[in-house]
Amino acid sequence: MTAPLTVTAVVSLLMSDAFQHEETVLLERALHTGLMWRCPCRATNAHDVDACAECGAARLWTTDRTPPRYEYGELLEDLREGLKDWFDDRPQARRPAAVGFRITTEYDDGPAWATDGATAYYTDSPDGMECSPVFERTAVADALVEISEFDRPQTGDRLVVTVPAI
Repeated sequence: MTAPLTVTAVVSLLMSDAFQHEETVLLERALHTGLMWRCPCRATNAHDVDACAECGAARLWTTDRTPPRYEYGELLEDLREGLKDWFDDRPQARRPAAVGFRITTEYDDGPAWATDGATAYYTDSPDGMECSPVFERTAVADALVEISEFDRPQTGDRLVVTVPAI
């Protein structure tokens, strides 16, 4: 019985079988979907390595950043799974390494994590950029509501969750 192929092995097989003009397209699609990552030095790296093969820099956005008061456990995993599914269902959207959520005070029952105005974080930049998705009526919104009810966010809190590529 042969071992299952890893993401890195599949990408390598595709690249080795591609014509030169196809390599660029495959590389860009692998980066877009999160199957590879780009370092700030612009080198591309395999999905399963945490340091750049070119410059040795650590991969950005590999861990969550949550308020230090609580461990969210299953609630955070539900949010992560919701984000993964949201990006899986929208292959045209570039998959970030992590997504950050802002606090809103627009609700009657106090501050909560907002379903709009999210920030996308990519491995090729330490800075985030506002992303356009509104996560209303999705599993992401449901998870944010659960987390907000478990622990109301406070001024200065950050909720940044890594998004799995596969």
